[in-house]
Parts: sequence; structure tokens; C-alpha cells
Amino acid sequence: MSIRVLTWNKPRVPTEKELRKVMEVEGLKPYVLVMEKNEFTGSQQNKFDETRTLVSGRLEFCAEGRSHALKPGDRIDLTAGTVYTVKNLENGQSVMLCATVGERVYIEKY
Repeated sequence: MSIRVLTWNKPRVPTEKELRKVMEVEGLKPYVLVMEKNEFTGSQQNKFDETRTLVSGRLEFCAEGRSHALKPGDRIDLTAGTVYTVKNLENGQSVMLCATVGERVYIEKY
């Protein structure tokens, strides 16, 4: 399976600080990605494994012929090479914390 969805099942909405801490404990370095109202991405494919956690708003991820509606606190993990699209379902912005897993940084020496 190239995607995994983890649903936030606690009675309150998590804060960005809490979600960031969870990712950092896993050794990830999260960055913020904002999708504007009505924003939709065409087909995308990552070179590395990636994880995204929704901080606010509502998003629809489509991958492997399935649609996944995410709400705040929900997380989606995508393995490298997974083709997917993302649509903002919110009437305003949706905010995600994203992190790449296993990306290597190459330094060129001259």
C-alpha cells in the first residue's frame, strides 16, 4: 500500500504546536503548506516518502483510485512514487504540516 491515513479521534482539535511536536518526536522536520480557497493540485508524485498532517481546514486527497477527506489532526503518509491530487474543501485556507522522510542532501565540492 502506498498511502496510509491516520484519523484524529480525540474530542478536541489539536493545535499546530501539538502536531509539530508529534512529527519532531518521529525525527521529522515539518514545514507549513497553505492551500487557498478552491485550490486544486494536478497529479503529483514525490521522489521520497512524505507525511502530511492537517492543522486547519478540510482537504481531499485522491490516490490509488480512492478519495480521502481529511479534517484537522488527520494525517496521510505517502510512499515515494505515489501519484495523488489534493483539493481544498474549505471556504478559506487549509493548513498542513508536511515532512519528507528519507530525503538526502547532497553537497557539491568544488
